[in-house]
Amino acid sequence: MLEKETNDLEFFDGVKETLTALKEQGLLLGVVTDTVHPVSDKLAWFEQAGIGPLWDTFISSYELGMRKPEPGIYHAALEQLGLRPDEALFVGHKISELDEARAVGLKTIAFNYKDNAQADVHIEHFSDLVQALSKLSNLKR
Repeated sequence: MLEKETNDLEFFDGVKETLTALKEQGLLLGVVTDTVHPVSDKLAWFEQAGIGPLWDTFISSYELGMRKPEPGIYHAALEQLGLRPDEALFVGHKISELDEARAVGLKTIAFNYKDNAQADVHIEHFSDLVQALSKLSNLKR
């Protein structure tokens, strides 16, 4: 039952279309996730949703041995992408993760967030991410 629940994922409306649009704009996309599952399992879930091939990096607390908001997990993603913090952004919902991403030097976008979450930009719908990027500069393409 736990395996079935774990494999029964639902994504927010517009995720596939939005990520595809970002990729078509030449942006590098990555995942930084806290999980008890191997990357291969997570990627299989994303493959089922049609977003598996979009990722340029996939950082997992399971493999890395550290969890968000530890700064090293953000640095691992940046290193794999060959980016400086000021060339990247973090989309998140947890206040502690957004705060640490900003402390690392990343631009931040809050989505599905608590009322007091601080970020450079707040979005209500995942599809708003495309327009939100226009408000942020220096993103590496």
